[in-house]
Amino acid sequence: MSHLPDAGTLDALVLGLSEAADEHAWEGLVMQPGGAEAWRAAVARRRRLDAIAGAVRGRAWLARAMRQVTALSRRARTPLDVELSLDFPDAQLQPLVNPMLGPAEEREAVEVLRPAWGRIVPVHLPRGERVTLHAVEGQGAIDVRYLCRDQEGSLPERTWMLEADEAPVLLLALVGARTGTTLREALEQATAIAGVLLLEAPASGETST
Repeated sequence: MSHLPDAGTLDALVLGLSEAADEHAWEGLVMQPGGAEAWRAAVARRRRLDAIAGAVRGRAWLARAMRQVTALSRRARTPLDVELSLDFPDAQLQPLVNPMLGPAEEREAVEVLRPAWGRIVPVHLPRGERVTLHAVEGQGAIDVRYLCRDQEGSLPERTWMLEADEAPVLLLALVGARTGTTLREALEQATAIAGVLLLEAPASGETST
């Protein structure tokens, strides 16, 4: 293969699906420049999709919101000069965040994660811990909303503390939405969106499913 495998083929390789073209796909992945980076990105994408799929299962309210976010992300094509980052202010969170972020070389040295516009990032958070969404605003104000068990609202302080049995919680950063509107109206008005799906991290001694 004279080029890297496409996203669909990479996803199949990550999942271990057996296809006749696997040999050529593996050859392209190994031989072409950027193969290691493409593999790491595919593994991270698969982890993200699996975590989100597990959270959505059996939760119609979350599935509806995810569909709206996906539809908006597909039509919002203008690049934004706005950088988002997640800050985990509680130091004891570090060992629990690391497994979700992937191998050491993919993580930042500090407890910061940078969500990309048009994407929802799942984050496992221990109950009672906080996450703060920061934004360096270069184009328009950022409106942060939350959605939890069909309850919604604005989050002007941009900080959420996860309570017991509260997850999943969807935090959304929107550009172009007017204040005082419902979440549905805000999603219709927004020109760009990024999301953080808070999932409860397993307690010490437990394993995640």
